[in-house]
Amino acid sequence: RQFSASKSPTSFSCQPLWAIKTLYMEDKPWTKYWIKSFMKDQQHGQKRFKRLDKGYPPFEIDEALIDIVEFDEFIQIEERRVPLLIGSQFGIYPRIDDIPQFFNGEKLIAILGKSLLSGHIAGLSLYQIGKNEKKFKFNKIGYYENK
Repeated sequence: RQFSASKSPTSFSCQPLWAIKTLYMEDKPWTKYWIKSFMKDQQHGQKRFKRLDKGYPPFEIDEALIDIVEFDEFIQIEERRVPLLIGSQFGIYPRIDDIPQFFNGEKLIAILGKSLLSGHIAGLSLYQIGKNEKKFKFNKIGYYENK
């Protein structure tokens, strides 16, 4: 899905800074090296990601790997799709502990580590959410470095 907006100078007054930056962001393959190591993973590499349509800082990912879904679908526990969040020096987006009904049973989640200042991608982490958890506990089960 592409972000679209008018590129005329007058339209920028209504756009947040990250949206303006996104307008001119070119494909940056060096932010996606983690995908190869993830796809080689025998246990999880066949999974896809799902994300909400808002609540995220800008990031790039191969569109063939991700679905943009509605809230009810995002919180569902699925074997083949994993909720994707963005982890930064400012926290996790969307705010995982504030997502209603997100802690609804045992599931995997993925967090893409990204600096919001430099744009550097550290890698992708997979975490296990326990059956009775009510808050995120950082139980990491996999890491795919962006190298």
